[in-house]
Formats: sequence, C-alpha cells, structure tokens
Amino acid sequence: MPCWQRWLGSYLRSTTPKVAGGSSAPAAAAPAPAPSGTSNTPPDEVPPCGLEMIKKFEGCKLEAYPDPLSGGPPITIGWGSTRDKNGNPFKLGDKISQDEADALLTDECRKHFLPSLCKIPFWGEMSDGQRGALLSFAYNLGAGFYGGSNFNTITKRLKEKDWANVPDALFMYRNPGSHVEAGLARRRKAEGELWKS
Repeated sequence: MPCWQRWLGSYLRSTTPKVAGGSSAPAAAAPAPAPSGTSNTPPDEVPPCGLEMIKKFEGCKLEAYPDPLSGGPPITIGWGSTRDKNGNPFKLGDKISQDEADALLTDECRKHFLPSLCKIPFWGEMSDGQRGALLSFAYNLGAGFYGGSNFNTITKRLKEKDWANVPDALFMYRNPGSHVEAGLARRRKAEGELWKS
C-alpha cells in the first residue's frame, strides 16, 4: 500500500459513517497501516509514495507543449519531462501514453533526483514517507536543495536529524505573499503529513 494511502486511510478510518436510519456503523475493517518509520523501498530506489505525491500536485499533459515562460524550449510533456528515455528533447507535436508519462517520471526521479537526495544525512534511515516527502519537495524546488543557500532551515533540520521539526521546515518554503502561496501551502502541508506517516 503506498504510504500516502496509509495516512489517508488512517484519517478515513477515524470517522464513523452514518448508515440508513441515522445510526452509526463501524467503518469496514481495513488493513492496519504500517508502523511509522517503516521502509519497504530500498534507499536507492524511488519511493512510490513520493511519485504519488508529485502526481497529486503536478499536471500531466500527454501532448508536448512549449515552456510557458519562453513560449518555446524546453518543450515539455507528461509530468514535466523535457527529454525522452534516450535523452532526446521532445518536439511540439510529440505525444505519449499515460504509462509512458508515468515511466518517464520514475526514470527522471531515479536519474536526476535520487543521486542528490541519497547524499542527505540519514537518508538510509528514513521511512518511505520521509523519503517520499523529500522527493516531492525536491521535484518542486530542485534536486540540490539540501545545502543550498536558500534552504538553510530544512538543511539544518535534516543534518541534525531534527525530524520532528521537518514538517514545519517544509512549510516555510511556500513563497509567502505570492500568487502561488495557497497551492504551495497545500503541497507543503501534504508533504509534512507524508513525512509523519
């Protein structure tokens, strides 16, 4: 079960549904969530819950489109891919399937994000949820965020293994006062919840 479903499932199980006639009925039995800190994915592999978090907040287009800022290159497709699996840039008019878009996302995370993320201290000790939260954060803000001059707080929390305060540190990176703050706040809050799962 993906880790994002574990924390959603625990929330849903905590509510008691009403049945016909207004009486309360216990929720259907569901598998118990894995204990916090559980890691089913090896540290050198892409945590599936991180991919699911990325997909929750990123758009997916199956036909190539120009960069919104330049009106031209880089041409983008899928979940934000600019190159195909062979490293060739996409061209306007290119189309891919949903399966191809998902495979490109996984491949990009494995090739371009995991190498930097694996260098974060204690990466191998983190749960899938913790690694998934950081993958989503990196996909949004850059693979090399750890140690970057604009990322002092999150870097310090991770370096010092101050894991209880990582969700609050993530939430700081939401561009306060900007037109994108509300969307980034939702994403940072979801990443914080995934971190705690």
